[in-house]
Amino acid sequence: MSLHDQIQHVYKTASNYPELVRQLIEVGIQSYTVDVATGSILYRLEHGHTHLHEGTVQPRSIEEKFNRELTIKAIRDNQQGKTTYPEFMDGIAQAGVRFYEATLSGNEKRVTYIGYGGLYEEVIPV
Repeated sequence: MSLHDQIQHVYKTASNYPELVRQLIEVGIQSYTVDVATGSILYRLEHGHTHLHEGTVQPRSIEEKFNRELTIKAIRDNQQGKTTYPEFMDGIAQAGVRFYEATLSGNEKRVTYIGYGGLYEEVIPV
């Protein structure tokens, strides 16, 4: 099974974000960056290897000023199952998040949401 197929399988079978993280680590993903405007995802593996998944959505507009409170609300709503992933992406775009970086290696796994003029970081419970 190709890396692309393995990643797609992980997204189809994981029931929550911590499980998704565990499965991505199992296939060798050390970190990934999501471009909120396009939905493109750059996965990073050992030894500098990368895998690019190009987004298939109509590009989103990103608010020019980062809003920490709206970012946290979009995250919490998604964690509680109140929004779908596309709705989450729309919510963080409205909060001014340009991209987010998930760091899956090391002792403190985390997601950093980065926008114009600010950022918000959250530890991943695994």
